[in-house]
Amino acid sequence: MMSSRFLPCLSLLLLSLGPLASEAQVVGPLPADPARALLPTAAPTTAQRGLALSLPFFDDFTSPQEGGPKATNWEASGVLVNNRLAFEPPTRGVATFDGLRRNGLPYGSGGYGTLDTLTSQPIDLSGRTAADQLYLGFFWQLGNVNPIQQPNSNSSSRTVNLQLEFKDNAGVWQQVWLAPSNGTRSPFRRKVITITQTRFLHSGFQFRFRATGNVLTNADNWSLDYVRLAPLQPPPPRVVVDTLYQDVAVSTPLRSLLARGTAMPFWQYNAAANPSSQLNATTGTTVNNLDRSGIPTPLLATGAWQQRPTGPLASFPVTAPVTILSNQQQVAVTGNLTSVAIPTTAEQKTIRHRIALNTSEVDPLTLPNDTIWRDTQLADYYAYDDGTPEATYTITPFDQPGVRYQALRFELNRADRVRSIRVKLMPLYPLAANRQFTVNIWDADPAANGQPMASPKASQSYTIPAVLPAGQDFIEIAFANPVAVSGTFYAGFGQGSTGTLSTNPIQFGYDLNNPMPADAFWQFIGAWSQPVSPNYPSGALMLRPVLNNNILSVAPASVAAAYALYPNPSTDGQVQVQGRYAQAVVLDALGRAVWQQPTTQVGSNILDLKALPAGIYLVQLTLADRSTVTKRLVLTK
Repeated sequence: MMSSRFLPCLSLLLLSLGPLASEAQVVGPLPADPARALLPTAAPTTAQRGLALSLPFFDDFTSPQEGGPKATNWEASGVLVNNRLAFEPPTRGVATFDGLRRNGLPYGSGGYGTLDTLTSQPIDLSGRTAADQLYLGFFWQLGNVNPIQQPNSNSSSRTVNLQLEFKDNAGVWQQVWLAPSNGTRSPFRRKVITITQTRFLHSGFQFRFRATGNVLTNADNWSLDYVRLAPLQPPPPRVVVDTLYQDVAVSTPLRSLLARGTAMPFWQYNAAANPSSQLNATTGTTVNNLDRSGIPTPLLATGAWQQRPTGPLASFPVTAPVTILSNQQQVAVTGNLTSVAIPTTAEQKTIRHRIALNTSEVDPLTLPNDTIWRDTQLADYYAYDDGTPEATYTITPFDQPGVRYQALRFELNRADRVRSIRVKLMPLYPLAANRQFTVNIWDADPAANGQPMASPKASQSYTIPAVLPAGQDFIEIAFANPVAVSGTFYAGFGQGSTGTLSTNPIQFGYDLNNPMPADAFWQFIGAWSQPVSPNYPSGALMLRPVLNNNILSVAPASVAAAYALYPNPSTDGQVQVQGRYAQAVVLDALGRAVWQQPTTQVGSNILDLKALPAGIYLVQLTLADRSTVTKRLVLTK
């Protein structure tokens, strides 16, 4: 939980957003992203710690797909390697200075100061001379993917900039480049800096980028891509054109496998009259040609999909231009997935689809940025988001002016029951502790063109704890009884009445990379309508209804008796399950889901519950016939 010294600054931040009326800004910057602490951060090997790197130095941040920068190239850093925060990047994957540390918390309690720093591992430049004409080239951007979140401007009272520093032969960092913020998101720009001064040509040379800005949220973002330190090539005579990048790369995130949304229950997919009709006819990405030589490059793109982890690889058709012009940017490459035949078996699935370029490139350093992929879950829930927030969505209390309910529309292929709703709750605001909100289900109103009914058919309240469960990404709120739904239904939330809005916010995750369909997002302000304010950027609320495949009853006592958990009590959180089952969920004493079995562990005879604190829990096992068995479990630590 955040220290009380943050509270005045939080109030100032919220007041700066203005009152949350129907036309007020409700989508704002991330105050934190605690799930980031779960991302992998590789440590350098002993050899890497003891040896300086040789040239060329290159990183276009195609790996990891998300996490800390590669330890082979960089010191540990709060910078996030990702393909979701930057706007129209040169290549798949960038390094974003987003003002949040490796644990996902901000750098300070208010004001302006140093944010993220990205420092190279030592590089051996001994023996090099000015005649080698070494250069450091990179692309950089101010701002992020949120079009309504403009960065703060640099001024005499606040420092907002990105600077580059070189370490000289005396171990002193020297500033060699500075980009102050002008308060407006920029496209990616290319910068080339020559390294000719003798004081930088030594065996322990390093360079580092440092960002400064607002230390309370990720309002001031910078991103880097395609960092290269090398001598000009080919051999003399050398000219500036030698620094051109002979590379064609994929760029923006790959669009969803599904025609509507990003995830759906596997049995709902199977129930469609033509399951392939649920798939996207216009998946795709964009491609950039980084070469400025004036010569076009032939382009061939292919598509493939696979049921993970071991299913066979199959192709799908992709449409791309025959050639891509020199320096041509953000060229659309699309694929049609409607011919894909995903097996309609009664099991959860992870489907990976990918688009790969063939441009006859041979440089092993740049080949990875020719491929982009995306995993989709056919599990037990619907979603419009990809699981990662780029902004927050603040909901309005009932006694404040503005939106009373938010709801998302979902389409069923057969009647079902909603067991619970998962929401991405952004937990850094301690003043939201003990606040209540409700999750709700509405039927569609046939008398009002299918919009939500005036009143929800089911509601369940939730009280925000002072500290969210460790490792919890989404909060799952179970209904007292599964809610019957058919055809079109709506799932959403609302905040109960409260005192002063500026000190009692509730914020949810908002995904800026997956726009919802035009009919999906609804709000209630005395009556139902669809948001049209520019304060709602294209994206998706992170709210996921969980269905139960029409489970109507618990398993008979004679069946439940064959199941057991051991050891019970468990002292280390490693719990074995006796008996075959399809899915496991752990509920706390209040019946709230506090642990959802990962897709990769479905049906495992070991439940890894180390992240849960000591206490008494209920483990709910869903069987193959969709009945349930519930067992009491005690964790002692």
